[in-house]
Amino acid sequence: MIAVGALPGSPLYEGDDNKVIEKALNDLEIYKKVRVDSLILENDFDLPYIKEPIPQKAFDLFLKVAKEVRKSFKGPIGIQVMEGNHMQALEIAKEADLDYLRVEAFVFAHVGGAGIIEGCAGKLLRRRKEMKAEHIKVFADVKKKHCSHGLTIDLTITDEIHQAEYFLVDGIIVTSKFTGINPKKSDLAAAKKATKLPVIIGSGMNPENIKDYLPLADGFIVGSTFRQDGEFLGETDPERVEKFMKKFKEERSSTIY
Repeated sequence: MIAVGALPGSPLYEGDDNKVIEKALNDLEIYKKVRVDSLILENDFDLPYIKEPIPQKAFDLFLKVAKEVRKSFKGPIGIQVMEGNHMQALEIAKEADLDYLRVEAFVFAHVGGAGIIEGCAGKLLRRRKEMKAEHIKVFADVKKKHCSHGLTIDLTITDEIHQAEYFLVDGIIVTSKFTGINPKKSDLAAAKKATKLPVIIGSGMNPENIKDYLPLADGFIVGSTFRQDGEFLGETDPERVEKFMKKFKEERSSTIY
């Protein structure tokens, strides 16, 4: 995962658009050297996150970053615009020729740091069809991290997966409660039992647990593990990236499905 630098309008923005682009491309080169399978762009540094829309200047710079990354990476690229800015993510994905979206609150609703994030499936997929962008896949978080799910306390993770599948999602993302913490194995088992769609782990993967978790999912989104000291907003650390990828490739090559 490429953590895009703070965008215009956010408290951490430093006023240099080129620096934001260069940082993303530097991370890209690190990932290309170890041959990651896929990339996802997230505006992690835009703390504290806001509900849609992000400012136009922020959108424009994020789009530039996405286009530059697309020029240099031939594999699948995804995007998430936090918090819950799925329509803008879709617009960027379409214009920059990206492949998938990471979407929170695809179905139902939850309380995030910016307030109530409502289910977006109906509007998002109608807009995707209107844009003739149905090739852009939607991977939905269920019981998403950093959120309160009191509104859906009577629903299990299986219930949410069934609803997301019913509402035409393309894949499921399972996380823990917070960034950097691995999800419960029981949640992953429930997810794999509930659907034949791809199940992606969205938090907590590291060289020490990859062996145990590799058989439980179809893919991983890795962010904090790749950064200095494993910190969410740390700089991408080539040594940590290489260590993880070496272990991941060893385990993947030895795993029989």
